[in-house]
Amino acid sequence: MRSFLFVSCMCCLITAPVSGQLTQVEQNFSTDPGWNHYQNRIVGIEMPRVIQDFGWRNTNFTGTGPGEIGGRVDNSRRQAYYAIPLGRPLTFDDELSASGKLAVKHIGNRGVAYIGFFISHRHTWRVWSSMGFRIWEEGRQGQIMFDWMSSDWQARGAETAILLDPDGAVHEWSFHYQPDAKVEPNWRDKNLEAIITDEDGNGRPIEIQGEQFLLEKLRKFEPDVTAAELRGRLLALRDQGLVEYFHRHDQHRWWKRSHPEESHGRVTLQFDNEIPYVFWFDKEIRNAPALFDRFGLFNIARFGEYVELYLGDLTINGEQIELSENPHWQGENNETEYIEPNFHGMQDYGWSQTNWAGKKTGEIGGLFWRTEPHDPAASYYADEIGSLTLEDPIEFSGSISFTDGMSDAGGYFGYFSREAQLEKYEKDDPRASFPFKNMMGFQIADRSSVGYNLRPVASDSAGGRTGADCGVFLPDSRQRHFTFKYDPEANEGIGRVTVTLDGETQEYKLTKAQRDRGALFDHFGLVNVRVGGHSIQYYLDDLSYTANYPDGKNPAFKPQTYVEVPYPKESAGRKY
Repeated sequence: MRSFLFVSCMCCLITAPVSGQLTQVEQNFSTDPGWNHYQNRIVGIEMPRVIQDFGWRNTNFTGTGPGEIGGRVDNSRRQAYYAIPLGRPLTFDDELSASGKLAVKHIGNRGVAYIGFFISHRHTWRVWSSMGFRIWEEGRQGQIMFDWMSSDWQARGAETAILLDPDGAVHEWSFHYQPDAKVEPNWRDKNLEAIITDEDGNGRPIEIQGEQFLLEKLRKFEPDVTAAELRGRLLALRDQGLVEYFHRHDQHRWWKRSHPEESHGRVTLQFDNEIPYVFWFDKEIRNAPALFDRFGLFNIARFGEYVELYLGDLTINGEQIELSENPHWQGENNETEYIEPNFHGMQDYGWSQTNWAGKKTGEIGGLFWRTEPHDPAASYYADEIGSLTLEDPIEFSGSISFTDGMSDAGGYFGYFSREAQLEKYEKDDPRASFPFKNMMGFQIADRSSVGYNLRPVASDSAGGRTGADCGVFLPDSRQRHFTFKYDPEANEGIGRVTVTLDGETQEYKLTKAQRDRGALFDHFGLVNVRVGGHSIQYYLDDLSYTANYPDGKNPAFKPQTYVEVPYPKESAGRKY
């Protein structure tokens, strides 16, 4: 570990008594506050070289050339694409289609490549404002998944059972989006209606959703029904828009779609003349904003090894693309080499001389990764505020700018216990399913169905939580003002939290069980969320917060330290 001292004096803290020994601290971060910290600034060493080498090639791997699109596509935090500009941007209101031939020659560990419509100026995990399919490494094969995402971070997707070997074999593919297709919402298969669950998502027990378990249940009504007959009936319900299909790790899952009568918009995806896959849009994302200004081949903003593939015989929105000579599409970082700047869990936040969130230069924030509970990369950057409990009146306020985010990501700021944040867990420890203990503040929480929420959180010493969402909260770089106030005397002495975001107020009550279990907070500031996922960036400034400094003295200045961590080569950028 190396330590670096910033040459600056600690900024002035203007404090005023709240009650007893409690103090209200005002902090504008005009200079480095010298807060306590742990693993918040990680420096990557032994970082790999990214090689992007794709575009138009005078080759014939798809049997339709010479002349095709393809090459080596590397995962990286930096956007890379080779694509045709579309003229006017397209939206979810436009009919979209594409078809062609595909040959996959190599797929490395965690390798991914996307083919489809997207926007060129923003790039995340699950690409912002896009519609297309990805080739995703699954057991050294390429699994085909179809994704669509709006420009306000609503994400949807479907994993298929299509698995391609990286042997150079040529596959035919097509997809067709029909924006005005409507669901026929009436159930005619009453036996399946009775046994298919409405518990959606892929995190439910396989016994509830698994196709083999549905067969067992159906045979109680129809003893002679075969697996093939069940599959045919399920496909008919899927095509009708009544059920959803999901495939992962050789598990075939089915569940009822929520409010299918409100849905419209349908994608049909087909490979090699096999039975097509049909995906329906729900009302929320169908009506969401989206802009697609390119169609082509692009990478993903996550970590892994490269994919080598080639596309030929392309037709886009009904127009045949001539590839016998260079089509002069637009490329961005598609033929370049550089050192990868980041890896999963490479936290990079704290005090900085930037000006996203506040009135003047100087603030706290940066890049935050969600990490697995058993990952030792737990981190924080915070003021040591003494000891506060649920018996104390606590409040804080400030301004925030949420600048960027991926799907499946999040952050937290507010009060916490250092011991709880750094608690060690073994893999699959049941206590670590969502380790939020001794915390009172705001969580920036991703939900694929809406994008992000700013979510007040109050958790006791055992992890019992209560809270509410302050509406949709998007990474649009706006400066927004928040307040958080905990009153231990409200709610008949059990406690109540009142929060505002840009003047809009919400409140929620603690439970008696929470108050009885109690909580201890000894730090105020930033932590990374210990639930596996991806990254966001946000900044805070002009903070006011309650503290209980020992003997009324501010903590000693602590210079920022940087921790060197080797790139996890064996796991292609994500060790845990």
